[in-house]
Amino acid sequence: MPDVRSWFRRVAACLSMRLLSAYRRPRAFLLGLVVIPLLTVLVLTYVVNISAARRQALGHVDVAARLGAEILSETLEETFRSARQLAAPPAFVDDVQRADRDALERRLEDALAFMPRVDAAAVINPQGTIIAAAPKELNWVGRDVSRDEPFVGSKAAGWDLYLTSVYLREGPGVEKVVSVMWPVWSGDTLVGLVQLQHRVEDVKSWLQKIRLDAGGYLYVVDHRQQLVVHPLQLLPGRPKAVGDWPTVSEELGPGGSRFTYRDADGVRWMAGVHPVGSTGWRVVAVQTEQGALRPLYAIFWSLGAVAGVLLLLVVLIVVQWARLHAFSLRLLRQNAKLLKQGQQRRLTDREHP
Repeated sequence: MPDVRSWFRRVAACLSMRLLSAYRRPRAFLLGLVVIPLLTVLVLTYVVNISAARRQALGHVDVAARLGAEILSETLEETFRSARQLAAPPAFVDDVQRADRDALERRLEDALAFMPRVDAAAVINPQGTIIAAAPKELNWVGRDVSRDEPFVGSKAAGWDLYLTSVYLREGPGVEKVVSVMWPVWSGDTLVGLVQLQHRVEDVKSWLQKIRLDAGGYLYVVDHRQQLVVHPLQLLPGRPKAVGDWPTVSEELGPGGSRFTYRDADGVRWMAGVHPVGSTGWRVVAVQTEQGALRPLYAIFWSLGAVAGVLLLLVVLIVVQWARLHAFSLRLLRQNAKLLKQGQQRRLTDREHP
């Protein structure tokens, strides 16, 4: 215990000597006790807070993407249930087998009245010809769609529940749409397909409540790596393939992914990506790092300005202190010189009386 106390006393004495030495040298005092500690605090504060802000912003875009995926999953699930319920009754199956257009269109119109998110509905026979559609203004009956995305994709999926990729719908006006396809079975025999369509603009409206900070936005990509919803896409332009985008080429697990990347212009982005159930779709939320950190940068600019003013005041005080110290040293040297000269005269007088 005495050894520890003596060690602390030696350390305290050493620090005291260094502080006293710095005190006697104003520039060293300014640099060692004011400038370096202040800059160290500012740099550490900046690094720690920027790192925390990056993590928080990345978490924000991840939450936005997950929320968007959940909204899409829940909304599309409603359409899946509607398609199953529409195709289940035996009377509906009989109407499909008989290709009873009038009866099927009445059923489709009644169903659309209870499905406000669905824009159009159709029944397609196994050969790929539309036998009934609603609303009637579309004039789809008799159209061959055997080479169109909904029929081809549904066939490739084994005549199971299928959510199409985005495609152009012809008719009165050309629009981007997506469809839910559900098979109609009579025993083990496929007798037709139910098609329920959503306009891409309606899909976009489901996600409008999700907000991101400045410089951020959200978009949706289908299983064919085409943009379904994007704030900058042209409507009704052809679907845009974006398989080379980092957010689309990223492999996804059930829990999604979040990461940072640089675009072709060198801009750093933060991204959160989440799958939409088992559909193959994904929701992507992105934000520029600069946009996410801009509020923090503004705070640090203000803090830096305040620190600069304080440092300037300290410098002015130390300059005045240095002048006073220099003046005291001059007086001390002058008095020491006079004292030395007096001592030399007295010594000379003694040697030569």
